[in-house]
Amino acid sequence: MTYLGSNNNKWQGFAAALIPGKWLATVVFLGLATTASHAAQWQAHEDIYQAVNAFSQQQLGGHASAAKLDERSRYALCKTSLQVTLPFNNQKTVKVVCDETYNSNKPNWSLYLSIKVKISTKAWRLVSDIAEQGTISAKQVALVAYTGNSTDISNTLISSDTNPIGKQVKRQLNSGHWLSPKDFSHLHLLWRAAKDIPQGQVIATNHLTASKESIHTSSPNVITNKNQLLGQLAKRYIKAGKLLDKNDVQGQQRVVISRQALAMGRELIAQDLTMAWVPDHKLRQTEFMRTEALVGWVTKRYIASDTPLTKDMLRQAYLVTKGSQVRLQINLKDYQISSQAQALSNGNLGDKVNVKVMPSGLVKWGLVIAKGQLELIN
Repeated sequence: MTYLGSNNNKWQGFAAALIPGKWLATVVFLGLATTASHAAQWQAHEDIYQAVNAFSQQQLGGHASAAKLDERSRYALCKTSLQVTLPFNNQKTVKVVCDETYNSNKPNWSLYLSIKVKISTKAWRLVSDIAEQGTISAKQVALVAYTGNSTDISNTLISSDTNPIGKQVKRQLNSGHWLSPKDFSHLHLLWRAAKDIPQGQVIATNHLTASKESIHTSSPNVITNKNQLLGQLAKRYIKAGKLLDKNDVQGQQRVVISRQALAMGRELIAQDLTMAWVPDHKLRQTEFMRTEALVGWVTKRYIASDTPLTKDMLRQAYLVTKGSQVRLQINLKDYQISSQAQALSNGNLGDKVNVKVMPSGLVKWGLVIAKGQLELIN
């Protein structure tokens, strides 16, 4: 060691004798600069991780943690932006590509990285217990914020894209359980005709029998909710044992109909009206649901007995009728007077009506403000 040290000192002294001090410093600086420049030609691993994470946040909706690269691995410094893709159409592996590097011996490179994407979303969770083979109701579930790996959400949880309401579960599940596709039964409860059902028959409980059917083979028109069948009408004759669907039934509504034939211009009274169930296909527009709402209305035309009443058949009774005696109210600055007049046309609240003032015979405009009352318009 002593010999090597003295030998080094000997060569250093020799170099000092040949090269001025300022040039020696320059040579050393250039050597260091070359080393630093060489080190900068490698792509920092952190740059790769950041590119992967930025891609994940923009395209996958969450932060990605990538498997760490071997510290000894080297990748030439990229001239262009790093490109990140999903080569296998899943969220487990990404491909990082450099199209052009600063190294002529290695003009481009690519690598694969395993990732885990952590995202925040909403998933379905039970808010109350549900029994084995139970059907999930709206009161038993809620969409709750969930943070975790994207693979967990896509494979083991039911996200907001899927509605679990109305589905059957295989086993008993407790409140707080995150719903999974594995929780659901491949069977669902449908309804068959317990006996022959005549066309037009109002369907009741004794017309139905429960039947468990595969969700994979059932028609998309089948009805799982029994309440959607009860009170409906059979569209056609239905044989016993048939699996009921939406094409077998039609709705009906309880609406106001005419109890008897009604002449045009008739002011309706309670005895003219009654309530009845009418199939949906016989209803042309929104009908009336209460008889008392139509008392006092007037028919625009003749209406046959048992006809569902609609707005186009009726009008509200006029507050002022042509030829009737009315009171014309005159509002002055400090006082109010009124006089008798005769309406020259019909009018309802807010209508302008010509009136003949008595006894002068002058014709004035009046604004209808109540039944038989108008306010003078100057």
